[in-house]
Amino acid sequence: MNLFIAPFVNALFGVYYLIGDFGLSIIIVTIVIRLILLPLVMPSLKSAQKIRELQPKLNKLKEKFGSDKKALATAQMELYKIEGVNPMSGCLPQILQIAVLLLFFSAFNMVTNFSSGKGSLDQVNAQLIQSFKIDQSFKFDLNFLGSNLLQTPAKIFTQGFSVGWILPFILLVGSGALQFWSAKLMMPAPKVSESIVKETNKDKEDDMMAAMRTQSTYFMPLMTIFIGWNFSLGLLLYWFTTSGLMIVQQLVVNKMNKTPQSR
Repeated sequence: MNLFIAPFVNALFGVYYLIGDFGLSIIIVTIVIRLILLPLVMPSLKSAQKIRELQPKLNKLKEKFGSDKKALATAQMELYKIEGVNPMSGCLPQILQIAVLLLFFSAFNMVTNFSSGKGSLDQVNAQLIQSFKIDQSFKFDLNFLGSNLLQTPAKIFTQGFSVGWILPFILLVGSGALQFWSAKLMMPAPKVSESIVKETNKDKEDDMMAAMRTQSTYFMPLMTIFIGWNFSLGLLLYWFTTSGLMIVQQLVVNKMNKTPQSR
């Protein structure tokens, strides 16, 4: 048994046995995954929100120290220390999301390969607990809202226009839109004084960082759509659901952590 993949395989089978719908099983398993990761992700989301709220103070430090990068870096780290913020912690949610996606990808492929006749019964049963084990006749119903969850948008969209376009379109474009919304939520607050903006714009390094941040905001959603073009709908359904849940978490954290001045 693969200790990393087996929990995902058992979760998919267990929920499917209860409700008999593979698409809903993916959604429910995704929600459970997000709840399990919540204690690890929430501190990082709070830290990221705090850094966003500190942006006006950080801009004032840039105005104060100008081109003295060493002094500016020291002052920024001191501010982070006083405020109890770890500037690197905001990366954790993204790292966890990618790691879990890779594990879910492996589990999903193992399950669906068997259902499509490509996988091994022994390979699947090796991951399952005793009460979930299956025989050769077992097959998942892979249809969800009129679409086969094994198909990719690339295949569906090249078969001619039909109502079968609706789900892949929502999952593909929606995943990109959710990525864009998430990036906008994480961007620093734009309200700074005109003098700070002018001073900051004189700094080419800050201009470069701002440009990279802006490019990332638009680049990641486009990459999500590009990669998702050849993802199966089942994996896109997972990605769409987990992206939506992460936004909900961030909105809740933003609301909880609002300072009196920001209300």
